[in-house]
Amino acid sequence: MRILLAVLVLFWSSVVGLWAQDATQSKPSGTVQVLYAGSLGAVLEKTVGPEFEKSSGLIYQGEGQGSLGAAKMISDGLRSPDVFISADAAVNDKVLMTPAKKLTDWYVTFASSAMVLGYNPNSKFKSLFEQVQAGKLPWYEALKTPGLKIGRTDPNLDPKGYRTLFLFHLAESFYHKNDLSAVLGGPTNPKQIYPEPELLIRMESGQIDAGFFYRHEVVAHKVPFIELPKEINQSDPSLAALYKEQKFTTDKGVTITASPIVFTVTIPHTAKNVPGADAFVRFLLAGKDRNLIEQCGLLPSAILVNGDKTKVPSDIRPLIEGAFAP
Repeated sequence: MRILLAVLVLFWSSVVGLWAQDATQSKPSGTVQVLYAGSLGAVLEKTVGPEFEKSSGLIYQGEGQGSLGAAKMISDGLRSPDVFISADAAVNDKVLMTPAKKLTDWYVTFASSAMVLGYNPNSKFKSLFEQVQAGKLPWYEALKTPGLKIGRTDPNLDPKGYRTLFLFHLAESFYHKNDLSAVLGGPTNPKQIYPEPELLIRMESGQIDAGFFYRHEVVAHKVPFIELPKEINQSDPSLAALYKEQKFTTDKGVTITASPIVFTVTIPHTAKNVPGADAFVRFLLAGKDRNLIEQCGLLPSAILVNGDKTKVPSDIRPLIEGAFAP
């Protein structure tokens, strides 16, 4: 009996120990690594990240890259983030959710934006942009001015880069002019291409006079900008059929179809801190922080899911408002 009692005590001690260990493992702790679309740098580093640390007690660690390039980094094993935020849903579909190499089972939309033309208020061409703002000069005519330096990102690495190409092709149809894309000097003109995290810095420092950005970027940095018609700025879901007439194939053979701008978030299979990733995504999607990101210039968007909804963490699932159709 004594031997049996001793065995039972050891058994229950082990069971209780395992329960305690599981509880400890599931409790969010440590650092949450977030790989995000570089255009969200100010939003995440100055607002979302610090607020998340305050409310959760976890450590936020972010890195901004062009979304397409970042997804390729995950696919190639160069990055293993806990959370991935993209500036285009297609990046998930084309890179992370392919049958050959499925690196996530789902993603959800959480915000949207618009393409705008930002400019340096200290540029020697400032008066031109002020004429555009006053409706006295078309924006595309201002960009034809000799000596004016334009900046944009690489369409092979960054959605903002290929969205700039889409913008010009849509503008040619909208304004009935077939020569507007000539301003770009080719899809990957090296005189205009800058790394995504550097583009705004280059403009603010005076290296370029104007560039194509997401609206929330220039709002967050208090940079003057020119709003563009919804028929070309890729912000309006009701114009999805118009946008999708535009396509771009990267140098890696990935074909992207234009769609309304939407930002997505997912927890890749590479996540090392799953409870922390879960806490961050929940924070991003929940009420208080939804207001924070809108204050930073992002536009509201429904929380919609694509992929396998059953694989979405159970405490995030109730926040989902419907299905996303790419």
